[in-house]
Parts: sequence; structure tokens; C-alpha cells
Amino acid sequence: MRTIEQQTVAKIWWHVIPLFSGGLFIAHLDRANLGFAALTMLRDLGLSNTQFGAASGAFALGYMAFGIPSTLMLHRWGARRWISLMMVAWGIFSAATAFVSGPTQLLIARMGLGAAEAGFAPGAVFYISRWFPSEYRGRILASLFFIIPLSQIIGGPLSSGLLVSLGGIAGLKGWQWLLLLEALPSVVWAVVMAGALSDSPAKAGWLSAAQISWLTERLRADEQQGGATLRPSSVRQAFGSPRVWALAIISAGLGTSAIGTLIFLPLIIRSMGFSIGATGLVLALPSVVGAVLLPLWGLWADRSRSCEFVVAVGCGAMAAGLLVTAVLLPSPWALIPLSAVLAAFFGILPPFFNLPSGFLSGSGAAAGIGLISVAGNVGQAVGPYVLGHRSDLDHSYTSGLAWLAVIAAGATLISIALIRGRPLKPALSISG
Repeated sequence: MRTIEQQTVAKIWWHVIPLFSGGLFIAHLDRANLGFAALTMLRDLGLSNTQFGAASGAFALGYMAFGIPSTLMLHRWGARRWISLMMVAWGIFSAATAFVSGPTQLLIARMGLGAAEAGFAPGAVFYISRWFPSEYRGRILASLFFIIPLSQIIGGPLSSGLLVSLGGIAGLKGWQWLLLLEALPSVVWAVVMAGALSDSPAKAGWLSAAQISWLTERLRADEQQGGATLRPSSVRQAFGSPRVWALAIISAGLGTSAIGTLIFLPLIIRSMGFSIGATGLVLALPSVVGAVLLPLWGLWADRSRSCEFVVAVGCGAMAAGLLVTAVLLPSPWALIPLSAVLAAFFGILPPFFNLPSGFLSGSGAAAGIGLISVAGNVGQAVGPYVLGHRSDLDHSYTSGLAWLAVIAAGATLISIALIRGRPLKPALSISG
């Protein structure tokens, strides 16, 4: 017979994670599909790689402007209402991208999409920290972030298939149908979230009184054991924490190196000699590797006495993988180190985003997680531009990927610096 702890954690997982996984899948589908649209859109609109990279990075400008306010609004208004509104808004901006006619309009549409999505991912991390005890969060976040490589595995063949098969219907290009059809699920899922999501454990009618009581006590024990009285619990305290800013810098490095690569991934794979139709299938291969290994990263993070060490290893693997990819291109053998890059990036997301909830609380947690996420989007603005600009200059992706490798190496060094002076995670042992 399962204990109340096992019953409660399992029930929360089944009520919470599928909802956020669906939203995260749609969010990443709406972000990544522009890379597939670019396979024909650049020619149709007369865009250079530099212009495409700048417009792709504009997503991050909107995200940066609204990331922290949006996460704070989620904390104040509740996840159910705020997330539903966000999803409707990003569906509108995603669909509007199908009707752009030049670089400026594309930039504005992507900036609007970033603003609309800004609070979702940090809001999900903040929400999970208010529902799951600390010793479960690595695995829980791993199960949530599993959807990111899955979105690549499903979204790649889906996007390339729509791009190739629907061109010319109703006078629209294939890339226009791709963007329109993949925008619709966000509006549908907004309705699902509004009806099924609970704002707090106390308002969860699907938990028994005993389960709510157990969860409340366990979360309180987490805060006491982690030194809740010393935790930054206000916006000002979070913004004044050197540790928050160090994590923000690492997040910016990860965003630059990883998202810059992901945005251009279809074009990089196309440069290896694959057809447009085959590109989506080939792109799924590195994502399969990342999906298979991601649960192991979550288990390692939960069992490790230092999540910072796990993050440092992942950043180092990204740097090495990007450098080897740059050396091997345009050979298809570059898919091997490219797979290592994606596996490391997807894998370190759970332990990385588990770090701020370990020393922040209250509105300080919302603000700190928002700041760290916004910093990652600084990188998302820089990475695509760097890679696009270098590829226009050199007519290859080699030097751009080498620059991204250097940035990932810098994130590795800061991660290592965080390990020093950080107390090991206490082993919490409260039975149900």
C-alpha cells in the first residue's frame, strides 16, 4: 500500500505536469517552427540570414520586456487566469507571423510572440516549486522539460510535412500554412488550462484534506531546513542577490549558445546536403538522443549533492559539442556532436531551474526566476544574430558555432565558480 507521500506526489503529478507539458510543447512548437518556415520563407521574402537571425532574436526582446512582470502577475493573479490569457495572446501573434511581408513586420510579430509567452516557462518553474517538495523537483522538472526534445521529434517532421504539402492551397505559401495551423493549439489549450488548473494546493478540490495537510507541512519543512528566514523573499532582495545574477549570466550563456543553434538547426542540417522533406526527419534524431537521456539527468540532479556540478558538466559538454560540430561541418558526421549539444542542453534545464527555488521564496522567487529566464532570452536575441551574421560573412556555419562554443565555455566557468562556497544539499527525510 502506498504512503500518503507517494499518493500525494503521484496525484499532483498527474494533475499538473500534463497541463504544463501541453503548454510547453505548444510554446516550443510556435518558437521552433520559424526555423522550418525559413527553408522557403527567406527566399519568398528576400531575407538574408542576418535579417532572419535578428528577427528570430526579437522574440527575446519581447520576452525580456515582459518576463519579470508576467511572472509577478502570475504570482498575484494566479496561474489559471494568467496562463490562459498568455496562451490566447501568443496564438494570435504566432498566426500573425504568417502574413508578414518583410523583415520589420517579422521582427514585430516575433517580438509580440516573445512578450506573450514571457511568463509561461518561469511561471511553470515557480508553480512547481509551490506544489512539490524539493527532493522531487529535479525529476519533476525533468519530466516537464522532456516535452522540449519531444516537441523537436514531433514538430520537425510535422513542420517539414506541412511546409512541403500545403503550398499553394487558398493562395497561401507552405510556410504560411505551417505558421497558421501550428498557432491554433495554443488557443485550444488555453481553454483546457482555464478549466483544469488550480491556483494553489489549498484550492485543489482533487486533493483530500489529509493530502493538503501533508503537503503543507512538507513544504514548510523544506523552507525551514533551507533557512527560510535568510531566503530572499522580496523583489528587492532577489535583485540584490549575487547568486541570482550569477545564475542569470549562466542563463544568458545557455540561451546564446543553445537557442542560437536550435533556431538555425533546420538550416544547418539542410547545409549537410539533406532535402527539405528529409530535414525534419533528420532533425528529430538529435532530439531523440536528448529525450532518452533527459530522465537520467533529472535523477542525477536529485541524487547529487550539488546541482551546480551537474550544470557545469552540461555546459562543458555543450561547449565541446559545438566546437566539434563546427570542425566537422558540412559533413553529416556533425550530427553526432550536435546530438551531444542538444542532450546536454535539454538535460541541464531541470537542475538549472531547480537552483533558484532552492534559495528564493515568495515574490522573491517569482522575480528571481523571472530575471534568470529573461537573461536567457538576452542570449536568445544574441545567439541567432551571431550565427546568422557569421554565416552571411563566411557562407558557412563554422565560425558562428565556434563563437557559440566559447560562450558555452564561459557559462561552464561561472557554474564551476558557483560550486565553491555553496553548502551541499541537506538530505531531507520526513516520512509520510
